[in-house]
Amino acid sequence: MKKINNQTDRLVEETLEGYTMMHSDVIKLNPGTHQVVRKERKNSDKVKFVLGNGAGHEPAVIGWVGPGMFDMNIVGDVFTAPSADKIVEGLEVLNDGSPILLAVQNHSGDVLNANMAFLKAREKGIDVRKVLFYDDVASAPKGFEEERRGMGGMLFYTKIVGAFLEQGGDIENAIALFEKVRDNTRTFSVAFTQCTHPVTGMKMVDLPEDEIEMGMGVHGEGGGANRIPMPSSEELAKKVGTILLEDGPYESGDDILVFINGLGSTTMMEQSILYRDLVRFLEGKGMNVAGSYCGNCLTTQELGGVSVSFCKVDDQTLELWDAPCSCGIFRK
Repeated sequence: MKKINNQTDRLVEETLEGYTMMHSDVIKLNPGTHQVVRKERKNSDKVKFVLGNGAGHEPAVIGWVGPGMFDMNIVGDVFTAPSADKIVEGLEVLNDGSPILLAVQNHSGDVLNANMAFLKAREKGIDVRKVLFYDDVASAPKGFEEERRGMGGMLFYTKIVGAFLEQGGDIENAIALFEKVRDNTRTFSVAFTQCTHPVTGMKMVDLPEDEIEMGMGVHGEGGGANRIPMPSSEELAKKVGTILLEDGPYESGDDILVFINGLGSTTMMEQSILYRDLVRFLEGKGMNVAGSYCGNCLTTQELGGVSVSFCKVDDQTLELWDAPCSCGIFRK
């Protein structure tokens, strides 16, 4: 294992210190914590937006903090959700009397700790509400959407709901908007190469040179049951695109957002070629690509591969997607 680091027991702290230095115009690290926050706080009359998640997936989601996106990211240890107490500490820092929207990825540890934090925060008089990300079609069949993992498609929820709250949207309509975006979002991931745990050096994914894993999760979940020979980009776009369209509420004439997320080591050359082929696939189905984002955004260390996310938008959600924001991953 060859990785740039100093002490493995300081990986998270030094990552947060370095990343917030890099983007010090929009974010900062609260001293002595794993709380990455906006440099300039949102006005006290506006709903705050926060998520807790494990480290090791950078720039998710420390790179999603800033005006128009999250107000805070509470970071746990590597691939470990922050504890309930750490989440409550973050909510207390954000609390100014306005409601707080706590977003939760649908992974067992995240949900357990967030539920405990929610109850503790409510006991302290904090007006916190809870919403759940789930968009990964590979993790549960159609009809069981609430059992699915939260994956790359949560970028759509974060950007659209974040813009709504930045504009002064209220908590009830924010929750309804979050659920609307979630219902219109689907994600599917594909892994090409192996990766290692940054602390232990152990392999998290081990794939033969000529095979890929279809439907792998963000922590390498897959199990080898869905391996196929490495296809061409056009073939991969058709396979993944078909899976997403058949599962989602998509029809000819729809406006679609496309997010190609590199899982760590996937080059922009590869992402660009796949994006080209996905656009052609969608246009062949009579759909319009109304917006997009490509980049290594929700990663699993040096894992090679991509997740592909579609989101159907209307005039409201497209306008919010295009609204200004300023964070580590992009500026609009």
